[in-house]
Amino acid sequence: QIKSSILDLKDDSTPLPRADIVVAADIMYEATTGRAMARRAVEALKQGSRVLVGDSPGRAGRPAFLEELARLGVKDAHFVDTVGRTCSGPRNELICGKDSTSVSKVPQNLTVAIMDLHP
Repeated sequence: QIKSSILDLKDDSTPLPRADIVVAADIMYEATTGRAMARRAVEALKQGSRVLVGDSPGRAGRPAFLEELARLGVKDAHFVDTVGRTCSGPRNELICGKDSTSVSKVPQNLTVAIMDLHP
């Protein structure tokens, strides 16, 4: 059974619900978001959750995410690049601007980075 929740990643006053797996994808747009995701990842790990994080290379929040993970005691955390596919079809320009490399008329290969953290 799959259950999902929507929450404010940066609101540390609201605890994460208990989950077997926590998945976060495509959120590392800013350093503040990267640091917040690191705090949430550690919170989830302490609850016994596996944490999967997906990110496009080059996002501004990734260095802050990795630095905050290290500061919080998560050792040897790293992303592994893998091949994904671009999106096709209509997308909101607020999400995928006109110069986005993640959207194409015909799906194409795209580098995607994955981090898999275990409690």
